[in-house]
Amino acid sequence: MQPSPLVSIVIPAYNQAAFLAETIDSVLAQGYARTEIIVLDDGSSDGTPGVIRGFQDRVTAVRHENMGENRTVNQGLELAQGDILCIVNADDPLLPGAIEAGVAALEEDSMALAAYPDWAEIDPHGRITRTVRLPDYDLAMMLLGFDVAVGPGVFLRREALQQVGKRNAGLRYTGDLDYWFRVALVGGLKHIPAVLATHRVHPQAASSAAQGKVMAAEVVRLMKVTIDSAAFPRELRRYRFHMQRKAYAVASHYCGDDSATQRQYLWRAAWYQYVADWHVRLTGLRPPRLGGSPQIEQPCRPTHYSELFQ
Repeated sequence: MQPSPLVSIVIPAYNQAAFLAETIDSVLAQGYARTEIIVLDDGSSDGTPGVIRGFQDRVTAVRHENMGENRTVNQGLELAQGDILCIVNADDPLLPGAIEAGVAALEEDSMALAAYPDWAEIDPHGRITRTVRLPDYDLAMMLLGFDVAVGPGVFLRREALQQVGKRNAGLRYTGDLDYWFRVALVGGLKHIPAVLATHRVHPQAASSAAQGKVMAAEVVRLMKVTIDSAAFPRELRRYRFHMQRKAYAVASHYCGDDSATQRQYLWRAAWYQYVADWHVRLTGLRPPRLGGSPQIEQPCRPTHYSELFQ
């Protein structure tokens, strides 16, 4: 009988002293025997180092000068020894059973490079503000719909690093989305239809208008790079104008009060819609119907995420 695969949990932390202990505890409480936890302090100036010292006998701790989330995650992936990897943000605790479910999903589907669960959005106090139920994503749905909510609680085979590489350190806000696109280009994504992870929304995590403008530019560039990839399927290339229209439309929503930039993105979206319509008339090839989109559920009453599993 083969031993259970080793799972590496990589936790990048920057000024998250208020939430880091809760997140580490959520990993320790998983009950999965073969787990290593790597916590990387990205030059925090608050009490994060002290929190990490409290777990020094149970985690591998690394501290370095501030270099950003993507570079920090990449360092954690380099250090990880596991057969299966999971990146957990310092303020986003895992829910009970997450590791077992992630391992089981990848063992069931040998073609999948990654497995992703549904997740709950929580406030600073851990109260659930909404639950996000995800569809069974494939590459066409991700690119044509561009409504990709894969995020917390994703479990990744080590082979994904070998085939896809690490995160793009040049991206400030869309590094995770870029990574899931790259994974989907070379292998499948397996949906776990259970709420197993959280994403915390709090003042420190709020996005600014300047961030939105950078995100908009990254979204457009990400779509172009994906379409231009040598691994991009030929059968999807015929829908590239529809995909580019969607990317520019999504980018326009990130511009905030910058109406001039927003108009530029909307104009480009309209242009690609025009080209896409003509392409359909000439070829008769319409984009496939999408299989679904994330479903948002609002709680009937304020509920702490831990109450769901008592």
